[in-house]
Amino acid sequence: MALTPAAGSGCNASSAPPPRNQSPKQVNSEIEWDRFDPQAYVRHNYSALRPDDREILCHIRDFFADARLSDSRCVDVGSGSNLYPVLPFLPFARSVELCEWSASNVRWLRSQIDGYDEVWDPYWQVCAEHPSYATLLDPRGRLAQIGRVRKVSVFDLPGHAWDAGTMFFVACSISAERAEFDRAIGRFLGALRPGSPFAAAFMLGSRGYRVGPRWFPAVELRSADVEASMAAGACDVDFHEVRPKPPLRDGSLSMLLATGRTRD
Repeated sequence: MALTPAAGSGCNASSAPPPRNQSPKQVNSEIEWDRFDPQAYVRHNYSALRPDDREILCHIRDFFADARLSDSRCVDVGSGSNLYPVLPFLPFARSVELCEWSASNVRWLRSQIDGYDEVWDPYWQVCAEHPSYATLLDPRGRLAQIGRVRKVSVFDLPGHAWDAGTMFFVACSISAERAEFDRAIGRFLGALRPGSPFAAAFMLGSRGYRVGPRWFPAVELRSADVEASMAAGACDVDFHEVRPKPPLRDGSLSMLLATGRTRD
C-alpha cells in the first residue's frame, strides 16, 4: 500500500470513541491531515504547562545540554502544532528544520517561526533553568534566525542529513497500523547521522484521539513495542515513562520518552 505522508504530533489530544462510520484501524493514507486543527490542538494541550510536559522537557533539556552539540544541524520531525521539542536545540544549533506534512500545521508553524506566541514562554523558562540555556536571552530571535519549516513526510526524510533530532508523538499517531509505526521510527533514526543524539516521545495505550471535532488514529503501544522498534537503529537508549495527572484521555495511558544515539 502506498503511504500518504503523515502529519506531526497528534498523540496527546482529547479522547473519545471513533465515529461509528469510521474504522479505528485506519491507515495513514486514509487520514485528511490537511484538516488537522492546530489552534484546537494547542488550546487543549499546551495553553498551560502541565507537570508531565515539564518533566519531559527537563529531561530533553538536560540530555541535549550533555550531548556536546555545537553549531549542529538539527531537526524536529512531525512538528505539528508543538514548539517545545525545538526549544532545547536553540543554544547549540546552526539550523533547525521543522518537518511537517499537514498543510494546516505547516501554516501554523510558519506563523510561529518569526515570533512565537506567549504560550511557549513558560516552556522556554524551563529550559532557561539550566545554565547552558540561561545565557540565551532572546530565544524568539534565535528561532527566527535559524528555524525553517519544511513540508515533508516522515516517510520521505533524506538519509543521514542531521546531527540531532526530536520526534514527539508522531510515530504513534500517524495510523493504527504497527507496520507504519515501525517504518516511521526507522525513517526518523535513518535521517540522523551515525552517533547523533535524539529524543522521541510516544503515547502508550492509546487507540486514537480527537482534535476539535475530528478523530485521528493511534497505534496501541506498550513500552516493549517501542523498545523493539528502536533496537535496530539506536543505541545507549534511556527510557523514561511519565503518567499524566490528570489523564490526557480516558483509560490507563502514559507517555514514554526515549533518548539515545543512532547506531554507527
